[in-house]
Amino acid sequence: MAPNTPTHFDKPRPILIIGAGVVGLTLAQGCREAGILFQIFEKLDASSEKSQGWGLSLHWSLRSLERTIGPKLAALLTNANVDPSIDESKGGFLFLNAATCETRYHVHSTKRYVRASRHKLRAILSTGIDIQYGKQLQSFEKSETGEIIAEFRDGTSSKGSLLVGADGSNSAVREGLKMENTKLTQLPINLIGAVRHFTPEQAAPVRELNPLLFFALNPNTKTFFFYSIQDVLVDADGGNSYDVNLGVSWMVNDPEQDKIPRDPHERVAEMKRRAQGFAEPMLSMIMDIPDDSTTATGLPLADFPTTPWDNLHGTVTLAGDAAHAMTMFRGEGANHGILDAALLVDQLKKIHAGEIDQEDGLKEYEAEMQVRGHAAVLRSRQAAYDGHDWNAITDSSPLIGARFPPPTA
Repeated sequence: MAPNTPTHFDKPRPILIIGAGVVGLTLAQGCREAGILFQIFEKLDASSEKSQGWGLSLHWSLRSLERTIGPKLAALLTNANVDPSIDESKGGFLFLNAATCETRYHVHSTKRYVRASRHKLRAILSTGIDIQYGKQLQSFEKSETGEIIAEFRDGTSSKGSLLVGADGSNSAVREGLKMENTKLTQLPINLIGAVRHFTPEQAAPVRELNPLLFFALNPNTKTFFFYSIQDVLVDADGGNSYDVNLGVSWMVNDPEQDKIPRDPHERVAEMKRRAQGFAEPMLSMIMDIPDDSTTATGLPLADFPTTPWDNLHGTVTLAGDAAHAMTMFRGEGANHGILDAALLVDQLKKIHAGEIDQEDGLKEYEAEMQVRGHAAVLRSRQAAYDGHDWNAITDSSPLIGARFPPPTA
């Protein structure tokens, strides 16, 4: 067996997973299922789990997710649905003319589809996993004996056979790798998103359009709009009210006029200014956001088209947004990250069974993922551009086009 495989060490060394998001947890569960030693680290405190974040569209990755996390957890995935009352397999999403509320496209879902609450999904994937919170990676290095050593900002360190950066679009692991470029590519698109509450009465006309998810573009102002349900709440009278993510985005033509305001109240005002010309019910959805809301978050869009890196002879690699950060306009980012985790676990099983050398296993994983990830990022980038150009939105646009599973899914 080659000297850089885990069994070379005087005692087994764990897989070090940096980042306890959906991708890192999927990888951890895959290791747990396979009996592979691992440690998983998260820079945020445990209290951050209460932050829900945007929902996730899971479709062609579901089979890969289920086979990786095992049948017991796979059986719980329906509990991650953001709205359990909706038969999501019959849903899909709408693309509307924001100026008229007319439907331009009804994009039907894949054969299987889950609109997942990020918070609920992480809770399922955290089952039985010892997450080490408050562990922000500072640096890593390969020792003379072939171990990878992770140093954390709290002064602690861990040794492992492999370091996996699943730490998101601003990955500290990626930053420490030797590669052509580690920085995100800034796109000329700005976005402001906010969470607001809908009473049953306020939600009724919105849910008549689509209860889960829809997009729209005002062809006159080129302002893009999105709606995504975040949480279903049970009110005292037994009825349901809703917390919803709303957002507007626009192309940056003038750095000053098109900037994102710093103050959250000013961001709400900017959302309302950009929504002028929207038809109902989209107009009221934005205008009824409280002026003093502090939930409005600005996001200059950026992505990271995957490029090869030096993996230190098969001891450091990337997965998910750390390897291929992409815009949300195709809803494929989580799916590619989950597939990364599944394919990496496949290689780890072979490595730990002595069927393949670790360096060769990582080479095979990265060769597929880097090509797939690079192409996916560029498709999502084009979808973002098309989303702000009425004439570009056609059957062949990646914004509208089908989401086909990769051959490896």
